Amino acid sequence: MNIKLKLQEELKELIPPNLINLIPSSYSVIGNIAIVRFNSKIPTKYKKIIATKLCELENRVSTVIEQKDTISIFRKPIVKHLAGKKNMVTVHKEFNTLFEIDVSRITFSPGNKHERKRLINIVEDGETIVDMFACIGNLSLPTAKNHEGIKVFAIEKNQYTYNYLKRSIELNNLADRYFPILGDNRKKTPKNTANRVLMGFFDIDKVQLKKAIDAIKERGWIHLHDLIKRSEDRENKIRTLEEIRKEEEFTIEEVNTRTVKKFSPSKIHLCHDILIKK
Repeated sequence: MNIKLKLQEELKELIPPNLINLIPSSYSVIGNIAIVRFNSKIPTKYKKIIATKLCELENRVSTVIEQKDTISIFRKPIVKHLAGKKNMVTVHKEFNTLFEIDVSRITFSPGNKHERKRLINIVEDGETIVDMFACIGNLSLPTAKNHEGIKVFAIEKNQYTYNYLKRSIELNNLADRYFPILGDNRKKTPKNTANRVLMGFFDIDKVQLKKAIDAIKERGWIHLHDLIKRSEDRENKIRTLEEIRKEEEFTIEEVNTRTVKKFSPSKIHLCHDILIKK
């Protein structure tokens, strides 16, 4: 029996019939914290009843929060505690990698798990990676953890998030080859260093794309993430890259655009894998 059916069965005497079908069918678990998005038609008192029952049914969950939105360039989640312990800091394990996270202030998307696995699979031992939007190492930390000799330069602008990035580096014993950099990637991105550049943020500008090109040593991949409406042209960011190519000396050898996941009913998360040679 899936979790929605379990919750419906357990709560049929506590939730009004017109709301019982609106119980969420899924949720994310980060460490020991369940993050749930609720239908706006469910009143708060029933959200708390649902969250309390979820805590009872899920042995791995000791806290349930509602995520309402994500705001600002720092991807700050807007959350509300509903049930269980009020501690918002947890340690999440994925692909043999530990992440220390404050879920009330840092966004970590379980929906990007496939993308983390893909990077582990395509990166080769000994590569140097520049992660221009590191957060707490969401994309690059598992890659370093699961490969020998990988070196990562990880740039994060938010001081609070940067502190958690450093804690996660320590938890994974990677301080000798995973180097956090605090600051704006327009100023802090190293040049002529990388075999691979990660750009795991949607709202990038032309300057940042130029910095990604500058970071490639001679020949390497840029993984450029994008968020578009379903009706929107998938190639907008590639055209920006073509504009830069006319200004600087490099060759675009290959472009592979793929869907990472459905972001919302109207939007999709893409990644452009771009091989360039300087």
